Amino acid sequence: MIRVLNILTDSNIGGAGRLLVNYLRNFDRTEFETAVVLPENSDLKPCVEEAGYPVIEIKNGRDKSMDFKAMREVQRIIREWKPDIVHTHSAFYGKMAAYLCGVKSRFYTRHSAFPPSKKLTTFPGKQINGFVNNTLATDIVAVAQAAADNMTDTGVDPKKITVIINGVDEMRRTSDEERAELRRSLNIADGTFVCGISARLEPYKGHSYLLDTMKTVLAAHPDTVLLVIGGGSCDAELKEQAKSLGIADHVHFTGFVDDVAPYYNIMDLNLNCSWGTETSCLALSEGMSLYVPAVATTYGGNPYMITEGVNGLLVPEKDSTAMAAAIRKIMDDPAFRKKLSAGAREMYEKKFTASAMTRQLEELYRKSVARWK
Repeated sequence: MIRVLNILTDSNIGGAGRLLVNYLRNFDRTEFETAVVLPENSDLKPCVEEAGYPVIEIKNGRDKSMDFKAMREVQRIIREWKPDIVHTHSAFYGKMAAYLCGVKSRFYTRHSAFPPSKKLTTFPGKQINGFVNNTLATDIVAVAQAAADNMTDTGVDPKKITVIINGVDEMRRTSDEERAELRRSLNIADGTFVCGISARLEPYKGHSYLLDTMKTVLAAHPDTVLLVIGGGSCDAELKEQAKSLGIADHVHFTGFVDDVAPYYNIMDLNLNCSWGTETSCLALSEGMSLYVPAVATTYGGNPYMITEGVNGLLVPEKDSTAMAAAIRKIMDDPAFRKKLSAGAREMYEKKFTASAMTRQLEELYRKSVARWK
């Protein structure tokens, strides 16, 4: 039995947490024994426990990559639990603790992609960053090629990096009655075209550009609504923007929701407007599992997820005009939309299932542990 200790800093449920839960649901439990370290009262704890895995809570390190008190807590946990593998997710203190405790297989997943600063791509920053990451991690998982490129550009040894694209479990299909009830609760009439975006309400996710986009779309197609699924620091600002644009009646802010499946079930089009960080977007995969095509920016890993004219359309980032034109192109051509819908499901089955993703990680774990035997 291979013992794996995952460490996350998240107090809420972001992409890293959702990805971890997808892994947990698909692991071979006859071969891997897994526990998860989280800060106290993390929203992620019930999800991990529902998947059937123990959570070990720490008092410090909440939403912090580096915290010396948290590092010491994790060191104690490692000494007691004796994992074969420590797998960290944006938790630098976890990397340090695993290294200081002499854990031989030290994994790290890079969940984001963003243009690295010049300080990290030139001497001496590149050499220092490379030395630190190459020393602390024996194996690195990048969830998109864009994330892998970011790391090699900043000095990380490419031999340590394996690209494993994010996968998701198929979203459950709701009944006609459930879909009708959700539409009624949101005051969405039958026949209304529903666009949706599921992402944290942070500037780099591009919601402000999307609201400008919807202003243009609604001028041509007033029978359209936008679902904004998720919470974040920009919540009040975006609601005010929707009001100032005169489109508030057509935009539904759901806040954070535990179960996004019902919302995907009433979506006609899935949107991604990221301009600052994006790898292989879970929301795009989730939508594809329910035949929902997408319009997404060309940022980060989105071009790997969306093939132009096959399962959606791609547009430049921060370009509301281009996004509005892409949305309207799909809305105005039902046959094209039907083609993209079928392509979305086909692409999901080929590339983006949680099972395929987990099998790749399991094999990486086996190879890493075998190196030390």
